Amino acid sequence: MQQHTFGIKAKDAPGLMARLETILRRQRIAIRSFSFEGGVGGGPARIDIVIEADEERSSLVERQFMRLEDVTEVVRMTGTPAFAQSEFTLEEKTA
Repeated sequence: MQQHTFGIKAKDAPGLMARLETILRRQRIAIRSFSFEGGVGGGPARIDIVIEADEERSSLVERQFMRLEDVTEVVRMTGTPAFAQSEFTLEEKTA
């Protein structure tokens, strides 16, 4: 088993973390660590999740994350430590 880190960009909506966790629970994959940076008033959120799984299951989870309505982007992150570098940034739109 390998560790895989995903950077997820999504709308900060109620139940978002529960939906992500449900995908992992159904695949019997444990979350090794996670980081959440929420947007204000439903703005963009950034979630970094580290899981331990084989390549096939991690690819399946990645596709399932992208199918979620509130998720706009899923990026597989590389390097250590897991949260040291990000491959995309959040930009809030101002009126």
